[in-house]
Amino acid sequence: MSFQDFKIFTNESAGPIIKICGLQTVEAARRALDAGANMIGIICVPNRKRTVDPNIAKQISAMIHGDARYEGRYLVGVFRNQSIEEVSRIAKEYGVDVVQLHGDESWSPYHDAVNVPVIKRCVFSRDCDTVVEICHDLENRCLPLFDSEAGGTGEVLDWDAISQWALEQHDEKIKFILAGGLVPENVNKAVKLHGVMGVDVSGGVETNGGKDMDKIDNFIKNGRK
Repeated sequence: MSFQDFKIFTNESAGPIIKICGLQTVEAARRALDAGANMIGIICVPNRKRTVDPNIAKQISAMIHGDARYEGRYLVGVFRNQSIEEVSRIAKEYGVDVVQLHGDESWSPYHDAVNVPVIKRCVFSRDCDTVVEICHDLENRCLPLFDSEAGGTGEVLDWDAISQWALEQHDEKIKFILAGGLVPENVNKAVKLHGVMGVDVSGGVETNGGKDMDKIDNFIKNGRK
């Protein structure tokens, strides 16, 4: 399976892809979907502050896949430096539509094992060659995502440098998701940068360590302006 099977990724007129990540409750997941998120993410890395409870993960999966209103929305499982066997097992157990890899993994073996599309975290400018390689994959099996080394820290990337690099490639295939330091107040600028096809947020829609429903609403609204 590849992103060619997901119409939202091949229809630029639909606007930017918006992903709300680090969800730990069914309520927050439903709010993100109702507000218009294309993708919702659950952290499947053990022992992190946003690691999802397995039972909650299954409830979120049942909700997104069992409600016709959410057709064309996707559940993303986020992993970091975990074995292919572990990722495959959890992805199938939770019924994720996309695997997101945030470590040093090579994405293609995971795609082949799990048979779902992959989002691969890339660090600017270290991984620019990887981004180009991914964007030229003829089967559209993977999407690159620019984020900080650790991810989930709220660190703002050098957006101007990333956008300038994308512009200098003179290549319409160079498209990526942007993460890191996104909040409702700056997402509208982010989605207009050259090369950005989507945005991914977690901490930027939280208050006191929990998902803030109003921030989720405002982030998605501002990302669609």
